[in-house]
Amino acid sequence: MDLHEATQELYAVLPRDFTSERTTLMRTAKEAGHKELAQEIGRLPKPAAGAWAINMLAVHKPEVIDGVVRFGASLRAAQEESDTAAFRELSQQRQGQLTTAVHAAKDLAGELGAPLSAAAASDVEQTFRAAMADSGAARAVATGRLVRALSGSGFESVDLTDAVAAASAEDIAGTNSPTGPAAEPARKKAADTKETSRAKDKAEDGKAENGKAEKNKAPRKQEAKEQATSLADRRAAKRRAALKEAQDEFDAADTKAQDAEKRASEAWEVVNELARRRSEVQAEIDEVKKRLAALEAEVIGIVRDTESAESGKKLAVRTATQLRRSADQAQRRVDRLG
Repeated sequence: MDLHEATQELYAVLPRDFTSERTTLMRTAKEAGHKELAQEIGRLPKPAAGAWAINMLAVHKPEVIDGVVRFGASLRAAQEESDTAAFRELSQQRQGQLTTAVHAAKDLAGELGAPLSAAAASDVEQTFRAAMADSGAARAVATGRLVRALSGSGFESVDLTDAVAAASAEDIAGTNSPTGPAAEPARKKAADTKETSRAKDKAEDGKAENGKAEKNKAPRKQEAKEQATSLADRRAAKRRAALKEAQDEFDAADTKAQDAEKRASEAWEVVNELARRRSEVQAEIDEVKKRLAALEAEVIGIVRDTESAESGKKLAVRTATQLRRSADQAQRRVDRLG
């Protein structure tokens, strides 16, 4: 057993079992004569609730993590290549992708017996958002050894310091460019877009040169260079403006979507609380029913005892009446004799 194997095993257990499992792994390492390994295992931190839920997805439902990584690679490719149409379309789809992934984490955590709080679910969404924006964050969430939530918008690299337990360089290596098999479709699309753009640039430059040749048979190289530079600058400015417009549209839609997600999360908590209260009330009803059954049985016993006592009472009254008559007869004899 090495540190990587021990860490993968440790970060796949339930939060309540983390400390005891870490102690067990430390003891196993010590017994095998690996004192330094035992110390390294002992320093492994317990993951936050949101990070644990993402680790569980990596272990039990890796297709959810893969979906987030692939979508993020496509989104970054569109942004880097200034593909305004693709970027706008993917931006509109992002919140839906996030919602699906967060619900998968919530459902799995509930199935494993450790439901997520609203705060933990928010950390899950924030981490997946960072993974879509940054390839290093995407690698981190796929390790299954995430320690804390990640945060990033795509405008700067995500801080991965102490984010992954026993992290190696390949766990978090990478930039905001798409990498790996998950990014292949995005890379191909980016290459096609670049080739098309290059062809258009070449054609437009050719037209500019032809027009100038007709006006002046002795072209001026410096002037042509300045014109080409100006044309490239205009294209770049146009792309930046279009990208900013798409980003503004996305930011507005994203804000509304986040508000809706927050309300949905609050509604989720209300439903869970009502379900818990319902269970409590049902338990109280069951207890009352048991008590009622016991009391009904007691009433039946009392009725039976009352009937028996009533019979005894009638017999006693009859006996007393008979004895009183005998006493009265005796008294009359005494009176006569006297």
